[in-house]
Amino acid sequence: MNIVESVKVALSAILGNKMRSLLTMLGIIIGISSVITVVAIGEGSQKMIDKEFEQFGAGKAYMYTNWSEEVMDSDMFTKGDLEAVQSQFGDELKAVMPGVGGNGNINLRKKKLDVNLLVANEKYKDIAKLELLDGRFLIKDDITSGRNVGVINKKAAMDIFGRSNVVGETLDINLENKMLSLTLVGVYEDPKSNLSALGGGGDRASVYIPYTTMMNFSSIETFSGMEIVFEDGVDIQGTKDKIITLVERRHESVGENKYVLATAEEELGSINKITGIITMVIGAIAAISLLVGGIGVMNIMFVSVTERTREIGIRKAIGAKRKDILLQFLVESVIVSGIGGIIGTILGIGFSSLISVFIKIPPSVSLSTIAVAWLFSAGVGIFFGIYPANKASKLDPIEALRYE
Repeated sequence: MNIVESVKVALSAILGNKMRSLLTMLGIIIGISSVITVVAIGEGSQKMIDKEFEQFGAGKAYMYTNWSEEVMDSDMFTKGDLEAVQSQFGDELKAVMPGVGGNGNINLRKKKLDVNLLVANEKYKDIAKLELLDGRFLIKDDITSGRNVGVINKKAAMDIFGRSNVVGETLDINLENKMLSLTLVGVYEDPKSNLSALGGGGDRASVYIPYTTMMNFSSIETFSGMEIVFEDGVDIQGTKDKIITLVERRHESVGENKYVLATAEEELGSINKITGIITMVIGAIAAISLLVGGIGVMNIMFVSVTERTREIGIRKAIGAKRKDILLQFLVESVIVSGIGGIIGTILGIGFSSLISVFIKIPPSVSLSTIAVAWLFSAGVGIFFGIYPANKASKLDPIEALRYE
């Protein structure tokens, strides 16, 4: 018997027992659909994070003191460090700012409104991809002079003033039990981000102010971190090492590992590694149902062999060889698993699309994932079909013909 005839016989047996065949496929269907759903959501999450990074995180880095080492007050960053980095690497950097932002509040009629104070330089509008709705962003003179000016987001303007055209208004913010009085020079719209679906920003009242204003107001002499934004096309790794060396020399701590400069690319790699591991683990757990489904296939194939014992005896009596019987039942097992794999794939794609509507993460079903799912389902059919098929091929034709 050739492969075509084996397929015909297998299909005839499957169609002759439709309900039993469907129940046999059920474990495979559940397993494949679960795996594809998990992988699709996992890969979709990674792609969404990558896209957000390309839009908002490319070139960003943060330098901070390494608290795992013995860090002293003399190791903290100073305004001189900031100016030295700006002076030596100015052509390679879009911005160098101290990590000195803060959270304040504003007394409204019935409640206090928390406000996030974000420090910036004159280039930060383009770095943060802000959409300016009214007025202007910070300019170089604001930074140099440490002016008490601010650029407020639309949400904060609406919450505080009940309107968005607030350029020229004065905003008094309670910060560190002191009052910071700002003249508003602009209004911006928060950039659209898919990560807001996962609890990201965009809903807080925020005001950008010159970093020099924050340092002057808080009388900050030292700080523990610096935000650095690299120009496009710069060798980030090479420049990063040079910046660390410069700061180490200024603090006479070369080689003491007291400073860390973490780039957004490194953070992205760590996040993707973690999400990849989580997806793999959850996918592996979902794949356990494939094992259960495979055992179901093997069980039903044993039943099929028992039911068709006389048929096997007749075929052997008229010249069918052992390999013909083995091929017949093996093909039937693979077809059952394969059809289950196809149905499971369709359901997996449907489930992942449905779930994505609620969690706002676009699913990503690659052809490689579908190919692996189909190959895996066929592999299950082969693996769990070999033993029943082998048992059928070894039946003695005389004993088989006598079987009732």
